[in-house]
Amino acid sequence: MRVVIDSSLLIALVSGDDRSPDVHRQFVTWIESDTDLHAPLLVWYEVASGIAQLVFDKKLPEDSVGERLERLGDLPVTAHPLEDRARPVEIAIRLKTRKAYDAAYLALAEHLQAELWTLDAKLVNNASASGFPVRLLPVR
Repeated sequence: MRVVIDSSLLIALVSGDDRSPDVHRQFVTWIESDTDLHAPLLVWYEVASGIAQLVFDKKLPEDSVGERLERLGDLPVTAHPLEDRARPVEIAIRLKTRKAYDAAYLALAEHLQAELWTLDAKLVNNASASGFPVRLLPVR
């Protein structure tokens, strides 16, 4: 089985917020079941941005950033370069959004014939209404 993960899952995994245990459990399930985890290369830039924001907002201590990012580096996630440069733009237009970041994840999921997993309910609602295979990770 293949799964595309977005940055929201990785950020939540290391942020220590309320969603972190649920995200951790899902990653354990994926790893134990030999699920192939994928993401576009931009995932690491989005994770860096998200962690920087958490530090700026004083939700994470600055001296913990290196260790948290190192933990993420241990995950078996295959990062993919953007092969079809036009596809994320086409998807963004179809979703009626100005930015193609989320569309890059959807394009990769489409290419790999996989589901995109996220914590972004707005993305799930918008993308699934347009027929994209996207799934909201349930949190308690």
